[in-house]
Amino acid sequence: MIEERALVLENRFDECNFDTQLARVKVQRTSACESCSLKSGCGQSTLTKLSSNQCLELDVENTLNAKPGDDVIIAIPEAGLMSASIRVYLIPLVLMVLGAILGSVIDPVNDTWTIVLSCIGIVTGFAWARFSSQKQTFDPKFLPKITKISHPASVVTIQNSLKN
Repeated sequence: MIEERALVLENRFDECNFDTQLARVKVQRTSACESCSLKSGCGQSTLTKLSSNQCLELDVENTLNAKPGDDVIIAIPEAGLMSASIRVYLIPLVLMVLGAILGSVIDPVNDTWTIVLSCIGIVTGFAWARFSSQKQTFDPKFLPKITKISHPASVVTIQNSLKN
């Protein structure tokens, strides 16, 4: 499981299934740049800093009965992340390369077919990735879950008052 810290903002019930309690959580986005010693001279670090919204809010199933203000750990299964990565990155790339190979076989002298078929391949790959990901929106292996309440709201409030 890939884990991330989050803060519970509110609780509510799912509109489709009133038995399911959801928690709206806020996740602070971090990147690998934060722990890198070369971040001052790196272009990727600069692009990361330019990101306008560093927080992500999402709804997760609240099976642990977390309360607003609780600091929780949410997790997503690694298998889901790996299959989504393959779908979004690898499949379009493979289709683009296959289109380029097919184009060079059709006309080895002129690159027009290579360019056209590689563009068709990558666009087809991205369209397939979008279509297949929409079908799997509610698949449990792609949904984050609250795995642990790391600090209940009362502890977080006391810690914040001690800092001030």
